[in-house]
Amino acid sequence: MGTATQVATEVGGFAAPATLYRIDPPMAGADHLLIYTQPSIAGQAAQVVVLLATETGAVVGREVRPQPGSHVSGNPSDETALQLAGYMLGK
Repeated sequence: MGTATQVATEVGGFAAPATLYRIDPPMAGADHLLIYTQPSIAGQAAQVVVLLATETGAVVGREVRPQPGSHVSGNPSDETALQLAGYMLGK
């Protein structure tokens, strides 16, 4: 299992504030991930979205597509998203 280290919080420009993580080993050529949680709306569970990112928090590529680790949950957490993506949160 890889390692993820939190780099920044409250990254703007998404449906909700995102958190930026540095990951090792890289995923699909990117060494950072952004994770944000779209809150539950009208009875739908919250959606945790994982995106490939650069070290500055910019999304990699021209299309924003959810990556492994993205999921719908009644109890959303970045740690669960990272585990589903194959990383554990480092200190």
